[in-house]
Amino acid sequence: MKKAGFCALSLLLLLLPGCMRSVQLNERAIVQAIGLDKEDGEYVLTLQIFDPESEKGDDTSGGKILHAQGKTISQAMRNANLKQGQEIFLAHTKLLILGEDIAQEGIKTVMDYFNAEPQFRPTVDVLLADTKAQKVLNEPLDSSILPVLSTKMMLEGYRDSAELVRTQLLGIAGSLENPAVGSYLPVAAFSGDEKNPGIQIVGAAVLRDGRKVGVFLPQETRGILWAAGQVGKIQLTLEEESGATTLDVVDAVTKVSAQIRDGKPFYEVLIRVQSNVSEELSFVEGLSFSQRCDRYEKEQERLIEQETTHVLDRFFHEFSCDALGYANILAQQQPDYWREHRESYADSLDQVSFSVEVESTINRGGSALPE
Repeated sequence: MKKAGFCALSLLLLLLPGCMRSVQLNERAIVQAIGLDKEDGEYVLTLQIFDPESEKGDDTSGGKILHAQGKTISQAMRNANLKQGQEIFLAHTKLLILGEDIAQEGIKTVMDYFNAEPQFRPTVDVLLADTKAQKVLNEPLDSSILPVLSTKMMLEGYRDSAELVRTQLLGIAGSLENPAVGSYLPVAAFSGDEKNPGIQIVGAAVLRDGRKVGVFLPQETRGILWAAGQVGKIQLTLEEESGATTLDVVDAVTKVSAQIRDGKPFYEVLIRVQSNVSEELSFVEGLSFSQRCDRYEKEQERLIEQETTHVLDRFFHEFSCDALGYANILAQQQPDYWREHRESYADSLDQVSFSVEVESTINRGGSALPE
């Protein structure tokens, strides 16, 4: 009897209509990139939307721009839905670009919104516009979504370019939960023209307490990657009086240890680098290849030590910011000190000291990175 009743109830449920309306693909506006600005107390959304009706044969064309605004981000999104006439679909968003005004005011509210948005993926790349986000996602991009795709690919290869950094939603949201840890974002600018639009990375912005406090130029960015242990297979150019030599970095490892000296945190940064000689435009006559490699090792060590020291000095002593997350190492290796000083750590970063040591190996025919 119970079995018959269960079957009847199951059949009845199947006949009842669902309480949620299914949304077809053609009823959705698929967002590829989001720009967010703050103007006159309101959020201004710039959405680059994939438009299949204007598709020219593949998924790199068919883009259009939609603008909307509101007192809150939620209201701006609702207004975008009304203007578009389709449901805004965020699950395929590749870039989130924040305007300068938001960076000055603080990005925590914005990050909280997108982190809580169920459609938004934690792997979305977050960038800071050099001025307005809507200028980066400019009207010339209206004809193609290709610049967004190429920018995403460029960010994915940041370790090997060493001229830009990469920050995703999950990482930036996590850093905002820890007041002792700052963060950095790639700075984006519109480049090109109407026929050849593009997005260019022009530096790295430093954030403390979610607010922008400074910028690293592209030529300084490699030092950030050395200090963070994120350098990939890059090329280094050594310039000497005798000429220029290009090295291919094939392996790089950064190890950071935390000590307490004179009552203050002290970080020892050890970078081990293994490289191959790729090109020698000119070299000192009379020296064997092995002897020249001895010179290149010393020059490589000097260059990397200089770049890393410069970045750490700016982070700690100019910006009072631990965007590299060295505080996590301090908490692990010096737990007693951390328990006592964690509340004051962020306010005493300008008193942090450090050392940088580089161990450089130039391959002479298969030598391995030293342990």
